[in-house]
Amino acid sequence: MADFKSDFQRWIGLCNEEYLIKYANKGLYNRACKEIEKGVTVSYEFMDDHVRCALSDDSVCLLYGDIERFSCSCPSDKICKHVILAIVAYATQHQPAAGMGDAGDEPAVFKPDFGWLLQLHPSDFLQAFTAAQIEEVLFRLEYGEALEVAETSFLTVTLQLQQVEVSFDQEADLSRAMCSCKAKGNCIHKLECLLRYRLVHEIDDREALQADITDVSYDAEVAAEARALLAEVLGIGLAKLPETVCTRFELLAIAAHNGNLPALEKDLRGIKGELGLFFQRHVKFSQDVLLDRLARVYLGLAALEKSERPELKKQLLGSFKSKYHTVPHLTLYALGANPWETRSGYKGVTYYFFSLADKRIYTYTEARPVYYEGTSFTYATSYKSKAPWGGLVTMEELSHSQVSLTSAKTNREQRLSSSDETKLVVLPRENIEELDLGETLCRDLAERMGEGAGVLFEQATEHVFLLPTKSVLQVFYEAATQQLIITVEAHDGESIPLVIPYQGEFDKTIRYLENNKRLLELRDVYWLVQVRGDELYPISMLQGKSLTSLKLDL
Repeated sequence: MADFKSDFQRWIGLCNEEYLIKYANKGLYNRACKEIEKGVTVSYEFMDDHVRCALSDDSVCLLYGDIERFSCSCPSDKICKHVILAIVAYATQHQPAAGMGDAGDEPAVFKPDFGWLLQLHPSDFLQAFTAAQIEEVLFRLEYGEALEVAETSFLTVTLQLQQVEVSFDQEADLSRAMCSCKAKGNCIHKLECLLRYRLVHEIDDREALQADITDVSYDAEVAAEARALLAEVLGIGLAKLPETVCTRFELLAIAAHNGNLPALEKDLRGIKGELGLFFQRHVKFSQDVLLDRLARVYLGLAALEKSERPELKKQLLGSFKSKYHTVPHLTLYALGANPWETRSGYKGVTYYFFSLADKRIYTYTEARPVYYEGTSFTYATSYKSKAPWGGLVTMEELSHSQVSLTSAKTNREQRLSSSDETKLVVLPRENIEELDLGETLCRDLAERMGEGAGVLFEQATEHVFLLPTKSVLQVFYEAATQQLIITVEAHDGESIPLVIPYQGEFDKTIRYLENNKRLLELRDVYWLVQVRGDELYPISMLQGKSLTSLKLDL
């Protein structure tokens, strides 16, 4: 009993106004205090593992030294004013005397210990949270967040950008944590606050958690069969290859889908498409492209077979559908828009934005398949249509703006989703020269052109950056290659050709650029460029607050 009484008094020392209001509510706490003021008294009888509290209003409560363990003779099945009253009365009447040491000493102060939050193991998170919650929070950790930590009766972590706070008890139990979002069970805010708090104390759980939630199982027989087919095609050669091989690639692609081999499925269908062009004797067929793809996929399968690292296996396997996660806030600076069309029959417009916080380029794409009969997509209509995220502006206006997005959804390739949850606010646009562009600004062209060279197994990503230039030296149309070439001068004096391939749909734009002498008068312009092989393709020009998307604004 002596041990229980000591533990009980220590717990009572934590039960201040903040603590009781957090677990009950302010109204209940105030009513209990008023009852004490009216003269309600409590007598306490200590048992082996609890205290019997007899109130003068004939109610009887049992307290066990834990805010979540109690009972009361009243009908309430939740914490009631009688329980709160019994705790407050004991803290007021008994705790100072119980905390006294020798005569004249100050009352003992019981300070909560939150050290257990730093002693948790990643396996504890796997038990308390789902794999989807962990994946979501690991993504959020890549973004900055203003964190505020306060230690009182609780350790309260506030995510200031999200305006969410989570309070942890001194008891080593994650289920007792309380979040201001009021969601039932363990919400993602609890995990995010916990992992960010541990990061502040130099405990990084990200790698261990990522490894634990990564599924790298796949059908090895399908991978082996695909590797054999690739070797067969490379061995036979195109001249002796039967047209039925396209069917074999399609069937294997279906098997790859069922065998958790998404990257292989995509590659097999891509190879089938290239072979289809070959058998049609199509002008777009390229033997070099086909051989490069065959070799890359074959080597990728060989690497997958030998790999033992989960993160490398995940990279080699790819994913069926990119997952989008919520980012609390993004401030985006529009960089321009680019219309495009693929061999497989898709048309679309991609919009580029620079994030002022993490200094990366984000994209939003509107695209449609146009290979179905009766379907169409026009760039001009898309450009004039309303933007997602509230429909406050058109896509054209958005592509020239600076905006704030709250609850933005994006994936690991920084592609933005048109989620209805995302809210857009248009901000005053800054001068591009005044922005800290980070790695988005090209400072060494040779290094930028070499990025990604020799990388066999990573999924292809768009390579886009800002190129600062001193002037435009020459603009001419090269009939032999059907390309408009804009030669610009870098600040170090290097001449750099920017290439725009001819497309009938943009014939007027190309002629306008070719004959526009004002281009030669431009000074200190930033060009948003895309790397295509060993060439640079210009998307837009930026200077000050102004922006011109070459194919859509001219």
